[in-house]
Amino acid sequence: MATTEDCAHEESIRVFCRFRPTNQMEKDHNGQICIEIPDNNTSVYVPSGDHTFVFDRVYGSDSSQKEVYDTAAKPAIDAVLRGFNGTVFAYGQTSSGKTYTMEGPDIEDKVHQGVIPRMVWSIFDGIYHADEHIEFLVKVSIVEIYNERIRDLLDPKKDNLKVHEDKARGVFIGEVTESYVGCEQEIFDTMRAGHFNRSMAVTNMNEHSSRSHLVFILTVEQKNLHDRSVKVGKLHLVDLAGSEKVAKTGATGDRLDEAKNINRSLSALGLVINCLTDKRSTHVPYRDSKLTRVLQESLGGNAKTSLIITCSPSNFNEQETISTLRFGQRAKMIKNVVKVNHERSAEELKLLLERKEHLLVDLRGRCSGLEQAFRSHGLAIPESVGGATTYAGAGAIAVPKQEEVAELYDQLQTYREQLRTKTEQLTHLNRERDELFRELEVLKQLVRGERDQMHSMVAQMSDAKDRCEQAEYERNERTDEAERLRFEVTKLQQDIKDLQLSSTRLAAGARGDSAESSGPPSPRVGAQSGGSGGAEGRSAEDRHRADADRPLKRKVSQLDKNLEQLTVMYHKLVAQNSGLKVEVSENDKKIDRKDQRIGQLEKNLREAKQKYEKLLTQCANLTSAMDSMGRAKGTSEVDKGGVRPKNIMRPMRGGTSRVDMVEGSTVPSIGGGYPSPESSPESSPVVRAVARMAVVGVPSPGITVARRL
Repeated sequence: MATTEDCAHEESIRVFCRFRPTNQMEKDHNGQICIEIPDNNTSVYVPSGDHTFVFDRVYGSDSSQKEVYDTAAKPAIDAVLRGFNGTVFAYGQTSSGKTYTMEGPDIEDKVHQGVIPRMVWSIFDGIYHADEHIEFLVKVSIVEIYNERIRDLLDPKKDNLKVHEDKARGVFIGEVTESYVGCEQEIFDTMRAGHFNRSMAVTNMNEHSSRSHLVFILTVEQKNLHDRSVKVGKLHLVDLAGSEKVAKTGATGDRLDEAKNINRSLSALGLVINCLTDKRSTHVPYRDSKLTRVLQESLGGNAKTSLIITCSPSNFNEQETISTLRFGQRAKMIKNVVKVNHERSAEELKLLLERKEHLLVDLRGRCSGLEQAFRSHGLAIPESVGGATTYAGAGAIAVPKQEEVAELYDQLQTYREQLRTKTEQLTHLNRERDELFRELEVLKQLVRGERDQMHSMVAQMSDAKDRCEQAEYERNERTDEAERLRFEVTKLQQDIKDLQLSSTRLAAGARGDSAESSGPPSPRVGAQSGGSGGAEGRSAEDRHRADADRPLKRKVSQLDKNLEQLTVMYHKLVAQNSGLKVEVSENDKKIDRKDQRIGQLEKNLREAKQKYEKLLTQCANLTSAMDSMGRAKGTSEVDKGGVRPKNIMRPMRGGTSRVDMVEGSTVPSIGGGYPSPESSPESSPVVRAVARMAVVGVPSPGITVARRL
């Protein structure tokens, strides 16, 4: 018989927040604790922004791995053994403790084990304590989403798997390796193989930074050997890669490309959550990223989901912490529709039909017995339920009086009038609520418009600042060029002065020589011949000096030309520099005006936010009034009609996950029952089930087979 839990029902995502201790990098930057956790351990208060965030549970930096597992992950894992789908995933910035929470430093460490290793013991403990007639089949898959490509960590050659969807299996990863396991140690061996193939790297913030999203998929298929029914529970344990700021992590090259893809997939995850929590949204973009596509059933689908957000308590990462807390608060608003994945076999349906037929025969026999008892006592059998019935022979006549009927009719009329009045009031309140909603939408549009305008102004201001910095840089370069040219001009002027001084000295020497050559002739004999020889010598010296002055004159003329060119260039640079100064002053004025505009927009935004909060308060008051009216209406209906009958729930039929069969493989299945300490390994339910499947050589009906790694 179906219970209420087996039927489809809505269930919110459970969100838990965990803060890690401060690390060495935060201590080196003098980081201080920027959050407060009240005594109720369900909220986080950020004093700097006066923000309060409420979650299902908040763990401080001194919380243990066991405490986090027992409250955050174990309920979803236990639900898998009852046939539900379950998901546990960790979200947060890089180096915030996601991998530590999900995996732990060492899977063999009993104290510091993470969620995934502890899950193994919970699953097999539930299997060992199950009934003897329940047979289990457990299979494991491990994949990672690296640079928007799904890689199979149990078979690294499969590095670009595709995501498919059908009505029977839902969303699944095609051609993924599924390893069938029969004990805890086999799962641990599989985890070690997957962890060895995972992409890790070193950044400035984390020595073991995950460069991909890890998805651990465990499927538990249980078969009831009595009624041949099958339940399938699928568990997703996800260790997301952390969001990164390149300025802090120092990522370059391949690390930078990885960071871009990580942030892109996390942005797609945030967009999906926003669309799921926005009632106006008509489309949820699951296909924008491989991550959101794989987690489609966990976000708004058929799964019991637990989200663990990991944060840093230091103000060095305060902005990232507030962003993570807002992400968790939005995710808490998502509603999943969960149900047991139960597939009834033909034998089970036949048994249910036989039970119903037996019950019907019993009821018919009881009715016949009651009719005979009525006839034996001379009583008339009532023809209809609720009509006036006379029991002849007993002398008792149950006929309602006219006064009672009139009184009941008057009460009915009074209740009808009250109901009409309440309905009119409810209609009026609904009309007012709709008007308030319309006003709220108008205000939201205004706020969005102002916010977009503010963003555009900020972008324009940033561009203007960039242009100012570029102009300042060019002005500095041209100033340096002008200084260099001025220095060269000064040097050339000094060279010209030196050349002029040298030329003056040479001219003075030439005039002295010519004066000496024009002195009185010698009275000695042969003066005429001596005079002619002196003239020839002076002409030779003049030619020699002229030859020596010619390169100096060419050099002086060349220096004069260079000086003129440098002077012209200097004047041009001075003019350009003055123009740049004018442009810089104009840009400064524009920036000041934009700053004033931004301040005005921020003021308008604060006022709009206050109006929005007032409207939300009014809406809450109206909602509470409507709820009270609805309760009053329900009470009146109960008073009028008597006791309300219990709801009759119908069982829901779930689908099972199947993969293609690999020929020549054997399937280890796990039987129920807890092994006694004195029993040998060969007598355990796990080995008995494996031996039974090996002897038969055929897998159980409805259970698929894959080759064990």
